[in-house]
Amino acid sequence: MSWVERGLEYLLECGLHGRLPGGIPAFARDKVERILVVRKDNIGDVLCTTPALRALRKAFPKAFLAILVSEHCRPVLERNPDLDEIFTYTKSKHRADWLGLPAQWDLWNVIRRLRARRFDLAISMGRPSSRSGGWLAYACGAPWRLGYVGPRLHPFGFFLNLGRDPGPITSHEVDGSLALLPSVGVPPAGRELTLLPAPEAQAAIRRRLQEAGCASAAGLALVHISNRRESSRWPLTSFAQTADFLQERLGLTALLSWAPGDASNPLFPGDDGKAEAVARQMRTRPILLPTPTLQELIAAMSLSDLILSTDGGPMHLAAALDVPQVVLFGKTGQAHWAPISEKIVILQRGLRADRISAEEVEAAASAVMARWGRRAAGGTV
Repeated sequence: MSWVERGLEYLLECGLHGRLPGGIPAFARDKVERILVVRKDNIGDVLCTTPALRALRKAFPKAFLAILVSEHCRPVLERNPDLDEIFTYTKSKHRADWLGLPAQWDLWNVIRRLRARRFDLAISMGRPSSRSGGWLAYACGAPWRLGYVGPRLHPFGFFLNLGRDPGPITSHEVDGSLALLPSVGVPPAGRELTLLPAPEAQAAIRRRLQEAGCASAAGLALVHISNRRESSRWPLTSFAQTADFLQERLGLTALLSWAPGDASNPLFPGDDGKAEAVARQMRTRPILLPTPTLQELIAAMSLSDLILSTDGGPMHLAAALDVPQVVLFGKTGQAHWAPISEKIVILQRGLRADRISAEEVEAAASAVMARWGRRAAGGTV
């Protein structure tokens, strides 16, 4: 440890926690009664942490288990049976007022609430841990902090006093989270993702579909057109052609889904214009299903028979909901981010999703429905 790091540790240990460096005892699993997991990333990252939450709950059945995530990820965890409490904060980039300074004040208030819980163990998920992720685990006051260390943490390596070297990051994100836990005596408890849709949101989506003229027995194909990464976007004409195929050849009702809002919104750019453009190009107009909240998107996906999307958060939502899907990958690595699901066909052509043809996607959708659709299971599409 460098003199800079020693000096920073001394200042923060004394000033923030009121203790001298080196005074924390060796980790003792039987002393852990309150656990905080920190996951400061996006929807897919948070979902990939749910198997680790299940393993922690199984290993510490009587412990108080909480998680800290960004506010926009809260719906992913709201009904998770393994959690006792969810803490959230708003990222500065999602606040336009006063250069995001109110978000920093709100985060400090969250930290104060965390400190009042007196956690014994804090775990910063993600490989390697970012400085901000390590800071959140450290600031809560837990004497033991587990996470993957790396150059990005320097000179604050003491944030994670149970830090582990991530080594080459080649395994799936789910496995990366699970691989942290044996350090604190926690074995894996399965790789399946956990996501429970809200019944009231499902009921609201059903009402909206009925009002749009969709028969209750209709098979539904949710086509999600949005992606924030340019290399993962698929042409609107291809979405239109494939949605027509889903309706005319597979007998499914196409539900068009997208990130709602205007493209010029600097905080949350949306694709309202693109959704309308896809609908105009189709021979049979689909049901446009805006989902202003993540709860609504989760509910709509849970009621669907097939989901078509590009790589991103929606593919992990579909996997967690056990809905058959076709996913188009851009340059995202499948080994690290492929959805944890058997009911899936993944298409990837080089580093750009727009190299995948509509005909390839149509063939994949046919194969998925033939194998996992309701007709294949003995029902009707």
